[in-house]
Amino acid sequence: MNSEEEKEKYMEKIQKLLHLAKRSTNEHEAANAISQAQNLMHKFGLSELDIDLKSIKEFQSEHCPSDANKLPEYVVSLANMLCYAFGVHCYYTWTRNHRRSVAFYGPTERPQIAAYGFDVLSVQLAKARCEFIASQNKRIKRSTKTNRADQFCAGWVSGAWNAISRFAVEPEERQLMSLYYKQISEGFGKLESREAKSCRGDDDAYHAGYHSGKDARLHQAVKGASMGRIGK
Repeated sequence: MNSEEEKEKYMEKIQKLLHLAKRSTNEHEAANAISQAQNLMHKFGLSELDIDLKSIKEFQSEHCPSDANKLPEYVVSLANMLCYAFGVHCYYTWTRNHRRSVAFYGPTERPQIAAYGFDVLSVQLAKARCEFIASQNKRIKRSTKTNRADQFCAGWVSGAWNAISRFAVEPEERQLMSLYYKQISEGFGKLESREAKSCRGDDDAYHAGYHSGKDARLHQAVKGASMGRIGK
């Protein structure tokens, strides 16, 4: 085990000791846990902030509705929706296979659930988009079909937004997520996105997507439990 692996191992131990100290009703036990934690922190040159940041996890999505450098606005809106629903933040990255991915980060298991939810809804959105394009008159120009499909997707995500409720994020959690991003974001470029283009029939396409998106379902398996409609 190298020094970094040892440090990582003891950071987890410190977390457990501090957690024990907070919840223990035994004054001697709590004091002993704090003393052990402080000794380990001193040994590895760790601060309380280092330990607190350890609680911030990160998980990447396996899917993304677009691999474009300039992401469609509806993809950004979809990612923001998952952040809103699960109390996390996100940034946009690439996989080794040069595919787009969204990295969600936040406390406990929430980023993992958000990444899973993004994957589930991305698949549903892609399916709905294909079905919408297939429903269009074959004589319509390809560019018009694409623009209508983008409008449909924008409407779909907007409809899905109406089905969620906000996750209440504690101020301390919000601060830790901001500090975490500050640590990892050096060299990150600015995200560029694009709105769906206007075209003939765009309003109808948007409203069709909106009504379809209201039926979006998010099934998540967490410790054997499943969750139905978004926000419930």
